[in-house]
Amino acid sequence: MVHRDTVSVQKTILIFILVVFVGVIFTLDILPKGISWGFAHAGIKLDSNDLGTKYGMGIIVRLFGLALLLPILFHLSDMRIFTYRIDKTYFGLSWMFFVYIVANLEIDGLAQANPGMVLLMILESLAIGFYEEILFRGVLLRQFTELFGNTHNRTICAVFMSSILFGLIHLKNFRTGVGAAAVLTQVGYACIIGVFFSALLLRTNLNLLWCCILHSLYDMAAGFGDFAVRQMTTEEIANNNTPSARAYVINLCLFIPLLLYAVFLLRKKEVSNN
Repeated sequence: MVHRDTVSVQKTILIFILVVFVGVIFTLDILPKGISWGFAHAGIKLDSNDLGTKYGMGIIVRLFGLALLLPILFHLSDMRIFTYRIDKTYFGLSWMFFVYIVANLEIDGLAQANPGMVLLMILESLAIGFYEEILFRGVLLRQFTELFGNTHNRTICAVFMSSILFGLIHLKNFRTGVGAAAVLTQVGYACIIGVFFSALLLRTNLNLLWCCILHSLYDMAAGFGDFAVRQMTTEEIANNNTPSARAYVINLCLFIPLLLYAVFLLRKKEVSNN
């Protein structure tokens, strides 16, 4: 028993290192810089402010990350336990998140947007949704559950630990120059969304595909806002007031109902380790 527990801990640490340091730090931070350096060395300077560059880079690095990590993760964590058939009952379970998707939708300026850029944004949103759900719910949550056990209380612990890690990963956005209030708010609601997707995964009999789709739709709704910003004039952007810390707190509080609903979904729910 002691030996089995030791192996389980070692396996969890290894998977954690792969997800965080390879799946996040290397794939989403170091790799884009390396690609930019390679293009610059070839005499081509990539503009990070260009939407095409942003979307293309986002798609490429996540596809690379999946190609690099999935063979290893499939070997370490049994991905065959997940289901991928959409059931109509999933829509009922997800009703509250659809409200957040609609509330996050920004379509101002979409009519003037380049259709090619819109398509790239949709593809990047899909890449983000599938990439993050596979890593954090498909692999990390599953591994924590295997480590802690599948009783109700231990499942709750696994859900919150994996979700907190999912939120903390967003601290890397400090390096983009975004304000502290914005980053900390993102960390907070990412934790809450992580709890919801974990609860949804458990309530849908481990349907990872459904979580990937919902995550992608949420990012897609926000992604349309990129085109609204591009339609603003320089003067409008300069006159656009930066949200106050209070506004960020209010924004974070708006996610509390989702957290409560996720906890409701988690009631007496256990994970099968078979």
